[in-house]
Amino acid sequence: MAFAGILRTFNGLKTATAFTRISARALYTTQTEAAKTATAASWSNNSIELVNRLREQQKYYATVVIKGRPFTVTQNDIIVMDRIKDLELGDSLSLNQVTELGSHDYTIKGQPMVDPSLFKIEATVIEHPDGKLFTVTKKKQRTAHHKTTYHRNRYTMLRVSKIDVNKF
Repeated sequence: MAFAGILRTFNGLKTATAFTRISARALYTTQTEAAKTATAASWSNNSIELVNRLREQQKYYATVVIKGRPFTVTQNDIIVMDRIKDLELGDSLSLNQVTELGSHDYTIKGQPMVDPSLFKIEATVIEHPDGKLFTVTKKKQRTAHHKTTYHRNRYTMLRVSKIDVNKF
């Protein structure tokens, strides 16, 4: 509950994207100017101490929101999600919409999102696989009408390369 006052300032950010590209070609804007001006200097000493306790843990997990869907990830996890056409193989992404960040002992929950200055989560596009082939058959009763179509879902695979909690 120590972060409740700080995290409320980010409730109004409707333009914050699920991820931003790190490579040379920009995909989306990162955050509004209001989010960039918030610093740890305005936090209480108790809040800073709690973040540093979380930072001392060895492994972290995060619940990130990508294209409106939550994924709970740790370092080196693979995320399989619907295709994102703007991404190419090898692109690095900075995931900045996080609803929960924690370890085995400590957890930070956002209201609705955790402050992006607390962490750094990066993911890399490793593959654009195709799903299995679905056969859709349509038939009208008592006629010779038969229609067969095929459908294949497209996916994007991301590997979470880094989850770090910043030191204050």
